[in-house]
Amino acid sequence: MGDLSVSAPLRPRPRTVGHRGASALAPENTLRSIELAIQFGLDMVEVDVYLSRDGEVVVIHDADLRRVARRPEAVADLTAAELSRIDLGQGQGVPRLVDVLALARRRIGVYVELKGARTGEMLGRLVRSGGAEGIEVVSGSFELALVRELRERAPEIPRSVLFGRTSTPAMIEICAEVGARYAHPCFRPLDVTVVDALHGAGLLVMAPHTNDPKEARAFAEIGIDVLATDDPRVLVPRADPPRPDS
Repeated sequence: MGDLSVSAPLRPRPRTVGHRGASALAPENTLRSIELAIQFGLDMVEVDVYLSRDGEVVVIHDADLRRVARRPEAVADLTAAELSRIDLGQGQGVPRLVDVLALARRRIGVYVELKGARTGEMLGRLVRSGGAEGIEVVSGSFELALVRELRERAPEIPRSVLFGRTSTPAMIEICAEVGARYAHPCFRPLDVTVVDALHGAGLLVMAPHTNDPKEARAFAEIGIDVLATDDPRVLVPRADPPRPDS
């Protein structure tokens, strides 16, 4: 697979991110998936968050359980305790963000994608209360209202804006409006002209997540700063995943 350290000798090595943890090897957005990302030596994990019925920030990609658990309930209709007991496979349930942060502390950074209503506000409160001490936290969203919420509650957290297909000047303008440090174009193709323009505006650039080693190397070569994948073996030179009991 891909060792990015030798792919682009004139550029810094991109930071590596486990997309929803090591989601190719364990159920996405679970503690097991995050533990595997840590064991592979990735720089960060990316997780998605909503609020539970009792107001806890919980880690799940969708607003309901249909895809991940084949159940009809909405995340917002269940408590965090009830969500933790949902069977996602490999003995995993839906974790709270505080549990993810406890696992990550001094071991791996956490990139939090804000998905549900009020998640920017609640992440900001959690950080301000000391819940992210000892952890590099970056957070962003497609929803500008959530990015603004986060800026208001905890402006010290580096922010990202995720973009569907849009122009480079528009990305630069929107990132400036919300004080974002990262631009995250979630579309292809991405070329060096776009990356250089974003860098010229003082932004760091995240690429769409990729499970293709060739594409990962190509992203590194055009200067992408942050690369994400479902499978850590795409980004780090390790032949086999850690053993289940490791």
